[in-house]
Amino acid sequence: MTSVTCVGLAVLDIVFGVGGVPARGQKTFAQSMTVAGGGPAANAAATIARLNGDARFIGRLGEDSIGDLILDDFAAWGVDASRVRRVSSASSPISTITVEPDGERTIVNYSDPLLFEPDHGLARNDVAGADAVLGDLLWPNGALSAMDLAREIGVPGILDFDHARPVAIDRALTAPTHIIFSAPALAEISGERDPASGLTAIRDRTESWLAVTLGADGTMWLGDGDEPRTAAAFDVEVADTLGAGDVFHGAFALGLAEHRSITDIIRRASAAAALKCTRFGGRIGIPSAEEVDEFLAWRSA
Repeated sequence: MTSVTCVGLAVLDIVFGVGGVPARGQKTFAQSMTVAGGGPAANAAATIARLNGDARFIGRLGEDSIGDLILDDFAAWGVDASRVRRVSSASSPISTITVEPDGERTIVNYSDPLLFEPDHGLARNDVAGADAVLGDLLWPNGALSAMDLAREIGVPGILDFDHARPVAIDRALTAPTHIIFSAPALAEISGERDPASGLTAIRDRTESWLAVTLGADGTMWLGDGDEPRTAAAFDVEVADTLGAGDVFHGAFALGLAEHRSITDIIRRASAAAALKCTRFGGRIGIPSAEEVDEFLAWRSA
């Protein structure tokens, strides 16, 4: 079975479906609610497991009931979290999330700074046997040490480059073999509002493969000759965008580990993310491999 190790933040998400943006200082009644595991690399690991990959997650949690719930959820999804570090003095990460009728989500997260102090990163045996390694910058030292180790063992190292805790930008741009930016992060790092210009500007600073996710506008990457290429997003009825980017990253990492072509990888990752958007509740909406295959077959018919 193809194995991917994911490194970053794991969270307990409390997700409320609301009729609109709550007014400041007012009480709002939710129309629906769910509690599920969350976090970029954590959701990516759950996606890999749903797509029939061998998923491993490495992160840091407190020794508390929230951390217990997060680990129980990993077990239910078939994710190996045996290398999670637990910090007795820290609280485990938690988020409160509102999802509006158009699927847009707003997140308030608390991640205890004590989880990352002291922070020694990873050891080589943490990624041993992986066919690819994925990291998110919400645990910067863990993710970047994972990227270094991926290069050492000769497998792809994929960095989910979204807004992050303080990080050495030059190292974050050169340690991975593949970087997928969020549109806001790319604009901030490159100084360019146009995604194509942003990717071209970053190209001067790294030899990594570069892409940016653009939500409903699809995915852009630098292809042969560093020419920007774009794959459109699938048009679906959106119920909840929470976790869609994480699902894309997990499916992308698994596709690289399986040695698929970039165009096939992006198409399958886009399909997985689109299907997730049709379902409320963040992680609980991640599709199976069979559902992705059926969706793509229907779209190709």
